[in-house]
Amino acid sequence: MNMTATGLSHAKIIFLGEHSAVYQKPAIVFPVPQIKAKAIISSDGHNQLNSKYYSGPISTLPSSMNGLQTLINQLNKLLNRNNDPIDIEIDSEIPLGRGMGSSAATASAVTRAFFNFFKQPISQKQLKSFTDVEEKITHGNPSGIDAKTVSSIKPILFEKGQFYDFPVSTRGQLIIADTGVSSNTSTAVAMVRDEMDRHFQSTSELIDDLGNLVESAKSSLQSNQLEQTGKLMNLAQDDLTKLGVSSVEINTLVNAANQAGALGAKLTGSGLGGCIIALSASTTTTEQIKTALKQNGAHGVWIQSLNEMK
Repeated sequence: MNMTATGLSHAKIIFLGEHSAVYQKPAIVFPVPQIKAKAIISSDGHNQLNSKYYSGPISTLPSSMNGLQTLINQLNKLLNRNNDPIDIEIDSEIPLGRGMGSSAATASAVTRAFFNFFKQPISQKQLKSFTDVEEKITHGNPSGIDAKTVSSIKPILFEKGQFYDFPVSTRGQLIIADTGVSSNTSTAVAMVRDEMDRHFQSTSELIDDLGNLVESAKSSLQSNQLEQTGKLMNLAQDDLTKLGVSSVEINTLVNAANQAGALGAKLTGSGLGGCIIALSASTTTTEQIKTALKQNGAHGVWIQSLNEMK
């Protein structure tokens, strides 16, 4: 009899704190349950992996999936002690290279599927640890933000290297739009580091200001100050643009969102592509923003209610 088990995870976005978090400033990160990643493990298989990016033997995964292969090998060693053949199917709605935690979400979903398949309980600490196995190979020296948030149902405050639950108390909706251009975190981080080396005073002031905006958002998000939160987003986008990590595509979507009635809009993630986020006070305005974003080239648009961020 063929047995199956499923593991689920979801996307994440950085709400505020891009780049400044690299310099020991805080960041606020939101889970996005609307955008899911799913892994299904089935018995009576042939040790195959099927996904939109690769289908074939697990043993011959491409080098770009070395992190996932290492994770699968470790999970097999721990849980599949009889080395029974299995198949893994990955179905993810999260676009690659957009700063939304695609690789971490896939790793988290696969890990959950393994533990469910072999009927073993898993703690949040174990889940993050296994997800980090993949992330360290794929991203080198990750902060752990992605691994933490893709398995959380609450917003996260990342501060001084530690993670804290950060339930918000505000209404409104967050609109996420894909520029269609892949971002490159290492390139963007290196660009800001180079700016810090060449123009220390002006760059450090921007980094400090981004950190201060996060501090202000802690209050506005927890006291239903939606308009103030939108203003903070716009100020953060100004700083990120001055740091050089925005782009023509990002600016086009940010401007389109603001002109359609957004309270604020900014890039999310490392920049140089990826996604933007916009804040809306009503469902009517949200639909207007969604339409404007699609008309201005967004490759995908998702809506996440802030009421769920508790």
